[in-house]
Amino acid sequence: MNDTQTSVHYPKPPRPVLILANAIATTILRSPWHRMRSDRLLLLTFTGRKSGKEFTTPMRYVQEGETLRLRVVRSPWWKNLVGEATVHVLLRGEMRTGTAEVLPEEDGEVVVKVHLTE
Repeated sequence: MNDTQTSVHYPKPPRPVLILANAIATTILRSPWHRMRSDRLLLLTFTGRKSGKEFTTPMRYVQEGETLRLRVVRSPWWKNLVGEATVHVLLRGEMRTGTAEVLPEEDGEVVVKVHLTE
């Protein structure tokens, strides 16, 4: 960011709104109509470190070759990915496997890099 830009943080939406929005995005991304959103969104599936339970969440991404960059804002779930966790992504209708790399940033946000392996 340069001196004229400022970071804008919006209030986090209420939990029911997030649940509904994630359910809609997940349904679209798993459907034949995924192209409406899959240029910007993917489904990230990972395993909880303590629970062993599988979680899937829609994420915005930027692709750089075989690496995906995901930004996590105000949410602690990324801690499940510390230590190069194996993850699965539904990327443009195709299931891929990768290794997650967590990169904390100075502003408290986190970038997760997913290095695709399959």
